[in-house]
Amino acid sequence: MTILNRILGWLGLSNGKNEKLRQLEQKASAFPRLATWEIDPFHTTIGFRVMHMGLVEVSGRFKRYTAQVMGSSPAFTDLRVEVEIEAASIETDMPARDAYLRSPEFFDIEKYPTITFRSTAIRWRPLKRFVLEGELTMKGVTHAVNLEGELKGLVFKDLVGEPRVSFHLTGQIDRRKWGLTWHMETGDGSIVVDNMVSLDILAEITTPKSLELLRQMLAQMGG
Repeated sequence: MTILNRILGWLGLSNGKNEKLRQLEQKASAFPRLATWEIDPFHTTIGFRVMHMGLVEVSGRFKRYTAQVMGSSPAFTDLRVEVEIEAASIETDMPARDAYLRSPEFFDIEKYPTITFRSTAIRWRPLKRFVLEGELTMKGVTHAVNLEGELKGLVFKDLVGEPRVSFHLTGQIDRRKWGLTWHMETGDGSIVVDNMVSLDILAEITTPKSLELLRQMLAQMGG
């Protein structure tokens, strides 16, 4: 399958020659074969949601992390991802709760300061969707996880003439498998913190050059 046909499959377009197809052919021919990408931390969120007392989902995120994104195929068939997250950077918009999550009752950040994810395979589906298989390690325990993904957008030339790509990744894990076993129930038997955690990740990747120029621009703006 050619790169163009794969991209057409992502977008759900027919093989008929039309203006949209011609524009896509032009973009596809210009897309670079990069070996190393960088995650743009200003436009990336590593988030999660968990049900509170069966009433509402509480959202949180990890603010500090490092990531390697590798792959030379313009169709992203060889995409590989390695992420290391600082467990102490967890935020749920409630300082007391965040402090408790960092304690030995939950993440035990003094003993286990990092959370890691390493992808092992990527399987593409029609309409820009894929499954990213990998290994997630928390509190010294590693289990395989599958993340449902979608290629959200492609920009072949951003503000500084470099390519950018965005992805949305979702998944669900049972926190107890990683030793996060804290449990409490209300008077009527409702679980205070649900065992199932939904992962919700929005990632934007670009070239090292684009990210460096973006940092320079932000510095000039006082950011």
